[in-house]
Amino acid sequence: MKFGNLIGAIALIVSLIILWEIRTVLLLIFAAIAFATVLNRMVRRLQRSRLNRGFAIAVTIGILIAILVLFFVLIFPTVVAQFQQLLELLPQTLAQLRQWYQWAETFIPNQVIEDVQNIEFLAQRIPNMGNWFGGFFSIFSNSLDFVLNLLLVLVLIVMLLANPTLYRQGFMLIFPAFYRRRVEEILQGCEQNLVGWAIGRIFNMVFIAIASGIGLWVIGVPLALVNAIISSLLTYIPNIGPILGSIPPIALAFLDSPVKGVIVIVFYLVIEQIEGLVLTPMIMENEISLPPAVTLTSMLIFSQFFGLLGLFLALPIVAVLQVWLKEVLVKDVMNNWTRQEAYSVQVKDTLPGEPLTDSEP
Repeated sequence: MKFGNLIGAIALIVSLIILWEIRTVLLLIFAAIAFATVLNRMVRRLQRSRLNRGFAIAVTIGILIAILVLFFVLIFPTVVAQFQQLLELLPQTLAQLRQWYQWAETFIPNQVIEDVQNIEFLAQRIPNMGNWFGGFFSIFSNSLDFVLNLLLVLVLIVMLLANPTLYRQGFMLIFPAFYRRRVEEILQGCEQNLVGWAIGRIFNMVFIAIASGIGLWVIGVPLALVNAIISSLLTYIPNIGPILGSIPPIALAFLDSPVKGVIVIVFYLVIEQIEGLVLTPMIMENEISLPPAVTLTSMLIFSQFFGLLGLFLALPIVAVLQVWLKEVLVKDVMNNWTRQEAYSVQVKDTLPGEPLTDSEP
């Protein structure tokens, strides 16, 4: 190996190690860029109403702060209280399910019973689940790191919104001059995907929160508010999230009566069908189009490597990667790879006297 190649390989390895060590910072920077891109669309809309950019940014940030303050002052205490009640009801719910299981044993064949996991395994671990949920919840309420990271992201968002053109042009300088116009087109596609992702997720989460909250309150399911918020937050995870979000209210409904449990199941099936078949197609033109397998796989991979922050940012990262792969790899490279170029590469790599596999010049 030549000395220059050795130095290049060492530099690459060192760069990868440094990037891995600062992965959390990079994710926070990407989060700031993604949210600043989405908010910049709102700022531009306000500017069209003849507001100067500084005032438009102040109005946008003010609306976000008002929403956060409203949530933490009016809704958050109720959610915490109902969440604690939910943890207290879980052992009672599992005890009821165990009684129904024992009753069903008289009607279920023995072979089927042997294939079903014993519910005692879950019931014995419910006390520890309360501690796990409490630790998970404390990440958002008591973690100093979370607060500092949130402040960092907010400061970066404000900086990016103040002069997005400066940072955009700085990013484009790392590309050759002849390709910068193309990079501008790719960045516009990334912006469209990020805005579409945000609109789709916010729309789905708000609809699920309102519909499930009203429905559970009418049906008479305990802790309707916290169950609605849990369902809304889990809707952020496409495909499997709505199913996971329906489990707690269904379990609480069955605790009251089997009839109420069946009603809640039917209710969630109805609102999911309305959201998936009626409302989502109405805004589908604004959403990114990703196969379900790609969506779930990306979320599993990012959560495995980067934890909760990776899970939260998996979809916007994939939305951006989708644009770059489609525009650069597919359109600019693969679609322009002609047969003559492939033949030239083959001739260059063929030893003298070695026959070519393709006889066409």
